[in-house]
Amino acid sequence: MDDGRVPIPGGSDACPRCPCWFLSCRAMPRLEEITYEAGRSALADQESLVSGIRQRTGTLLAAHAIVASFLGATTVRAQGLQLLGWVAIAALVVGLAVAASILAPWRFKFAVDSRELYIELYERAAAEAEADTLGWLASAGYGYQELRERNASRVGLMSTLSGALGLLMVLQTLAWLAALAVD
Repeated sequence: MDDGRVPIPGGSDACPRCPCWFLSCRAMPRLEEITYEAGRSALADQESLVSGIRQRTGTLLAAHAIVASFLGATTVRAQGLQLLGWVAIAALVVGLAVAASILAPWRFKFAVDSRELYIELYERAAAEAEADTLGWLASAGYGYQELRERNASRVGLMSTLSGALGLLMVLQTLAWLAALAVD
């Protein structure tokens, strides 16, 4: 093989730039492809996180209602509303408000407009085609990363609210149990 290609087991050849005996350059992702996939994956992971927070919120909302129905009703029947009962009710009301804020529509953007992306990157991609470079693909990956960064503060707030909702659930439960124990 005097054209600079390296024989690969199984009969195929690598390109002259590839010193590897086992993989051709086409089999290995290029830096631009890795960058693009990293940006796209990060945004998809963020979307999945938001979806998970909203699902857990629904579960915690149902738990708040069940605890208030069973423990609250039992406590109020047994001794009326005392201080710990009011604490539990306050935790319930604040928890309902927090859950409503989490489940309300938030302004997230998890996708790019394909038409805008094409218009923005076409000239660069055409210019790079002859040089066999993929800088335009890396730019698309950076666009996904930019969307993720724009969403980040709101996702962080949503996550914090979700944690607060869980703590309010625990507070409500403990307040009702303590009120029953005092009786």
